[in-house]
Amino acid sequence: MGEAGAELDHFDLLSDDWLKANGFKWHQFDRQPDKHWLLWIGGCMGKHTSYEDIGIEVAPNRDGQWFCWLRSDSAGRYHRFIHIRMIESAKDLVGVIRGLTGMEFDPRNALYGHLYTNEQAAKIREQDERLDARLKRDHPSWYLPEKDESLGGPLIDHVDAYEKARKENSHEQG
Repeated sequence: MGEAGAELDHFDLLSDDWLKANGFKWHQFDRQPDKHWLLWIGGCMGKHTSYEDIGIEVAPNRDGQWFCWLRSDSAGRYHRFIHIRMIESAKDLVGVIRGLTGMEFDPRNALYGHLYTNEQAAKIREQDERLDARLKRDHPSWYLPEKDESLGGPLIDHVDAYEKARKENSHEQG
């Protein structure tokens, strides 16, 4: 919507690509016709809020504008939505986030669908660089079932069974 009389910057239009690149996660309930994009902001709003206390959820409307809601999951399965306003641009959405959090929106601090403070994000990045996290992230494939991307990944029981069958087959052939 922007300011009255201001011309819309078409390079600043909100899009699925912009939302994904800036930390929003695709979230869609049954019977919702369009993609909904969600960014949890509760974790960066002080020590008395949880990450799921408040989120920003947006979804496209048919006229090029986007619905913008506040969302809370603190009630369990039945989520609470409050419509804030219609938005058109990334600048509009960043303004809503800035107004609610009281801090500048930095997409580098939007990790895993949650917005964090600079300190929180730095700590998460530091934890992501631990050796065990890097090994898990790089995910070397040691077993044939792990190399097949179409599979869901083996459980340890499957790996043991695979190794047992492989050994039995090698004894039969050798």
